[in-house]
Amino acid sequence: MLVAGEPTDADVAAAVTLRPTVELSKCYVHPGAHGAGVASALMAESLAEATASGARGMWLGVNQLNARAQRFYGKHGFTRVGVKRFLVGERYEDDYVYERPLR
Repeated sequence: MLVAGEPTDADVAAAVTLRPTVELSKCYVHPGAHGAGVASALMAESLAEATASGARGMWLGVNQLNARAQRFYGKHGFTRVGVKRFLVGERYEDDYVYERPLR
């Protein structure tokens, strides 16, 4: 799921430098399909759609403990630019913020 527009989270808005921007909000692949190229195909389509929209960059949040996802995003040109904090129930969580240029 792609979300176009200015980030509403203050931590993200401060970390992301490319404008206009698109958030890669949701990108999930069933574990049974891991390693089959599905995630790379989804990423390629997401990047193409964001580029076609006129965005200069794409950003996403990734769990700090999810090393596999961090490697995947790095392989696709994303770099860590910050941290965002958000509330889940009564507990705060911190995600890394990753960004990459589109053009």
